[in-house]
Amino acid sequence: MSSRILAGRYELVEKIGDGGMAVVYKARCRLLNRHVAVKILKPEFTRDAKFIENFRKESQAAASLTHPNIVNVYDVGREGGINYIVMELIEGQPLSEIIRERAPLSVDETVTITKQIASALSFAHKNHIIHRDVKPHNIMITEDGIAKITDFGIAKAMNAETIDDQTGSIMGSVHYFSPEQARGGYVDEKSDLYSLGIVMYEMMTGEVPFDGENPVAVAMKHINEPIEPPSKLVPGIPPDVEAIVMKATDKYQVNRYKSADEMLDALNFASLSPIGVYADYQKSTGAKNLDATQMINMVNQSSPNTTAGRGGAMPPTVPPGRYNSNGKKPKPKSQYRGLKIIAIILALLVTIPASYYIYNIIKGGDQAGSVTVPELKGKTIAEAKEELEAVDLKLVIGDTVEDSEYPAGQIVSQDPEAGNKVRPGGSVTANISGGQPKGTVPNVVTLTLEAAKLNLETQNYTNIKVVEEFSDEEKGIVIKQNPEGGTQAEVDTEIKLTVSKGAEIVSTIVPRLTGHTVAKAEKELEKQKLLLNKKYKYKPSNEVQADRIMDQSIPPGTSVDSGTEVTITISTGPADSGANPDVAIRIDYSPAKNEVFYLTVTVSDESGLTMPINNAQRLKSAGSENFVVTGSGPGVVQIFFDNILIREYKVNFNTGEVH
Repeated sequence: MSSRILAGRYELVEKIGDGGMAVVYKARCRLLNRHVAVKILKPEFTRDAKFIENFRKESQAAASLTHPNIVNVYDVGREGGINYIVMELIEGQPLSEIIRERAPLSVDETVTITKQIASALSFAHKNHIIHRDVKPHNIMITEDGIAKITDFGIAKAMNAETIDDQTGSIMGSVHYFSPEQARGGYVDEKSDLYSLGIVMYEMMTGEVPFDGENPVAVAMKHINEPIEPPSKLVPGIPPDVEAIVMKATDKYQVNRYKSADEMLDALNFASLSPIGVYADYQKSTGAKNLDATQMINMVNQSSPNTTAGRGGAMPPTVPPGRYNSNGKKPKPKSQYRGLKIIAIILALLVTIPASYYIYNIIKGGDQAGSVTVPELKGKTIAEAKEELEAVDLKLVIGDTVEDSEYPAGQIVSQDPEAGNKVRPGGSVTANISGGQPKGTVPNVVTLTLEAAKLNLETQNYTNIKVVEEFSDEEKGIVIKQNPEGGTQAEVDTEIKLTVSKGAEIVSTIVPRLTGHTVAKAEKELEKQKLLLNKKYKYKPSNEVQADRIMDQSIPPGTSVDSGTEVTITISTGPADSGANPDVAIRIDYSPAKNEVFYLTVTVSDESGLTMPINNAQRLKSAGSENFVVTGSGPGVVQIFFDNILIREYKVNFNTGEVH
C-alpha cells in the first residue's frame, strides 16, 4: 500500500478504519513529514452526486472548526475518481472499542468524556453546524484521555430553515439518532444532544437503550417507546447523572436541553453521589436513594428504645465499645479471642484443600489422569475427532466463521487451547472455517487504473490482474472488469481489470484525392482511418475545375499511421489574366449552433477597408456553400455565424491563394 500516493504528497501506509461511507488510511505527508489520516470515499458512492456533495460539505464544515475536542481537517481533494479528505491522525482508540472492552464505564469517566464532547458540539452549533451522527464510533479517545469528535460525513451547514433530507431519506446511525431523524423531520442542535445522551447511556450500561432485528424496528422504538432508566440496568448510577441522560433523550425536542452549553452546565454541577440533588426527579421516577435508606437504619440502631443506667435515659452520645444498647458494658475482647483463632484454623483446614482442588480443575493441574489438549487448528473435523478420541476427549462443533487463513472445513480456533491439561472424558469446542470472507466488488469501470486499484484495496481485494486493450477510451482508463461491480466475492478472488491502450495505431495508405469533391475526399480518408483537416486551402487552377481538390498535403500511396490528418487545396477555377480575381471561399455550416443561423462575411484588403457582407439566413442542414469575395492585394476574410467568429482566412487577391 505504501506505493499509493495521492496528490503527489500523501503516501498511504496502512488501512486503519472502515465506516459506512469511507475507508480511513494512515498516511505520511511528504511535504510536512508527518503522519495524517486520509479518509477516502467508498467507490460505490463515487458516482452518486449526492454523496460526493455530502463528502465535500464534510471537509468545508470540519475545516472551519478549530477546537481541542474536534479532529482537525487539513486538506481535501479529488484525484482520478478518488474523493479524499486529510485529517489529524489520532493515536488512541474509538470510544466504541473502549465500551466493547470494558463497559460499563465508571460514572466519573462517562461524565468526563461527555463534557468534552458537549463542549465540542457547543462550538460546532455556534458555528451553525450540526453533526447529525454523534456515536461512539465517531469519538476518539487519545492516549492522554482527551475525547475528540470526528467524521462530519453527514454534517450539514445549518440555517433557519434546515430540514432533514428533502428526499425523505434518513441519515445517521440508527441506534443513536433522534426520533425526529427517524421521522425525517426537523433536525437541530437538540438532535445531537439526544445522540450524546444515548452515548452516555451506553457508556454507563454497556448497552444501547433500543435494539431490534432491523434498522426500521430500532427507528420505531426511538419514536414510540420510552427509554428505560439506566439505573434499572446498572444500580447505583447517581440520580443527577441519570436525570441528565433522561432529559437529553426526551422524545420531544422542546423538553431537552436548550443547548449544548445548558447540558454542559448540568454535567458540571451534577452530583456524582448516589444521594443526588434532584428530589423531584426521584419522586417522578421512583428512584431510590440507597445511602438515605442506610442512614435511616443507622439512626434506628443508635436510637435508645429503653432507659438504662442510674441516670434514667441513655446520654445522647455513647462512647463506642463501652456500652451495649441495654446500657451494660460489653465483655472484654479477650474473651472472644480464643474463639476467633479456633474459627480461623477451621476455615483454613476447609478452604485450602478446596481451593487447591478447584485451582487444579481450572488450570488442568498435575492431578493424576489429566490429559493434554492436542492442536486442532488446520485440521478437518474427522482428523480432530480422531486425535481427541485418542486421548479420551470429545469434539463439540462450534460456530462456522469466515476466515482468510484456513480453507473451508478446517478448524480455525478451539477451546480449551492446545497444551492445556484437562480431565479425561471432557470436550473441546472447535470453530470451523466457512471459507474466505465475502464482500461486494466495487464498480471501477471508467476510473483510472491507479484509482481503480485503490478503490479495490479499500474493500480488501488485492489480487488484481491488469490486461491492456485498444479502445476508443482514453489511455489508462479501466474499460472492463471481471467480476463485475456489485458481485459478491471472496476477498482473495482475482479481479481482472481491462485497461484502455487508446485507439489502435496501424499503418494505412493515403488515397488519391485530387479531382474529388470535399465530400468524396472525406469518405475516402475515412475508409483508411485518416482525418481531413477542415482548414482548407484555396487556389486558382486552369487544369482543375472550381470546387474540386487540386492538391493534397500527403502524396497518394504514402504509408502513414492511422489518425493522420491530410490537408487539401481546393481549386477556385481558372485565374483571370488581369488583377483582382474573384476568390471562392468554401463555408462549412457544421459549426453552427442552431439549425437556422445568420451568416456574415467581412473582407479586408490592402486598402485597409473592412467591408461586411451581410447575407440572408442559412440552414445548417444545407451543409456548405462556395462564397465569392473580391479585393486587391493581401487580405483577410472572416466568417461569422450569428455574430460569432467561426473561421478566418488569409487571402492573396492578386493570385487567388487562400490559407
